[in-house]
Amino acid sequence: MSDKPPFIEQNVVWLYTDDLDRLANFYRDVLELPQVLDQGVCRVFQVSPTGFLGVCNKAGRPRGTKGMMFTFLVEDVEQAYHYYKARGVEFDGPPNMLGGRTVYSCFFKDPEGYWLEMQEFNDPRWPYPPGRGPRRG
Repeated sequence: MSDKPPFIEQNVVWLYTDDLDRLANFYRDVLELPQVLDQGVCRVFQVSPTGFLGVCNKAGRPRGTKGMMFTFLVEDVEQAYHYYKARGVEFDGPPNMLGGRTVYSCFFKDPEGYWLEMQEFNDPRWPYPPGRGPRRG
């Protein structure tokens, strides 16, 4: 038995819907996430090298968006905002600096009503990818 916690090398966030095609089409065709797996009642999209988003239509699973938000950490929120806005995404407003100037982000909803966020996390304590650090501050 080990006294070290397991290394978590990947993650999947699951969203549930009654209209799988509509929700999967949004993530594949509008946000252009690559679909890596089709399980029939669930489809899985790759968000980053280690992050995945699954959308499912499974009987008995909870539905609803209260208290749930998925954040896409991006290098340039302005670029993401203009790109997705041109693809028909309706944002809650333009990008804004939040969190004591450590978060630059904008918000929108998917077709199921789940809150999504495009965010630059500008805290020097954050584990950025190699060669990257805060852009704004």
